[in-house]
Amino acid sequence: MNRIMHENLNLDTGSPVKIKWCDYDYFKFPLHFHDEYEIVYIIKSTGTRFVGNSIEPYSEGDLVLLGSSVPHMYRSDPQYYNKDSTLRVHAITIQFAKGFFSHGINEYPELKGIKNLLTTSKRGVCFDKDDNQHIRKRIEKALSLKGLPLLLECIHILSLMSKSTRFTLLNQEDSESTSELIEADTRLIKVLSFIKREYNRQLTLNEIAGVAGMNQSAFCRFFHVKTGKTCTNYINSLRINFACKLLLEKRLSITEICYECGFNNISNFNRQFKEVTKYSPTEYLKEFSRSS
Repeated sequence: MNRIMHENLNLDTGSPVKIKWCDYDYFKFPLHFHDEYEIVYIIKSTGTRFVGNSIEPYSEGDLVLLGSSVPHMYRSDPQYYNKDSTLRVHAITIQFAKGFFSHGINEYPELKGIKNLLTTSKRGVCFDKDDNQHIRKRIEKALSLKGLPLLLECIHILSLMSKSTRFTLLNQEDSESTSELIEADTRLIKVLSFIKREYNRQLTLNEIAGVAGMNQSAFCRFFHVKTGKTCTNYINSLRINFACKLLLEKRLSITEICYECGFNNISNFNRQFKEVTKYSPTEYLKEFSRSS
């Protein structure tokens, strides 16, 4: 069975930041997660990047911030595994503890941008290759640092990332936005909690609108203004993320997973799955199984 490995980096027992120069013949780590946040900067390599339910190619210059406990894996292209291959993987990783200066980011307004970035990182943040070159240079500079200078440089890098406007969110799993509107709106918090508890069964808009104490038309406008998406799209994203987890467990058939996740027919499930992940359920499972 293909399992997701929990890696223990033990950063809480020493320095909260660890930087590493990677020089491999190919990426060897299976699908895994860890409590720590991680920055992965690919200097030289090509292959496939797995982040949550996202499967995308990567190449030189790829720069990603991974949130705490986000399942991920980098798989090198097939030519890297040839016996006579002279290809190398060069990358820089920076890992920092989940509680890394947590008091500061929660209390100091100057660090609010970093706080929002770390919350967003649960989706996996991929920074545009044609921009953000200043961030890549700071990461390369950090390789020569240790102790307090490395700690301060890590904060600087996160600050630069928090100010970037050229990035893509990889994992399509939805989570509550960190915007002040959502934090302050008890109706929305109540609705999102209800949806996350009940999304794997049939739900109607009228039922969900009732949780908010609104009629269906008013609720649909309210939900879209607050989240930037329709309620149906939000629910489908949650269902597909759950489906991805069930597929990797390999306990249920695709048809069984379809109904387990709250979809009422297999064709709709397949269509929604491909819209979110860019793969059919069968293709998605095949891609992950190749990492075994």
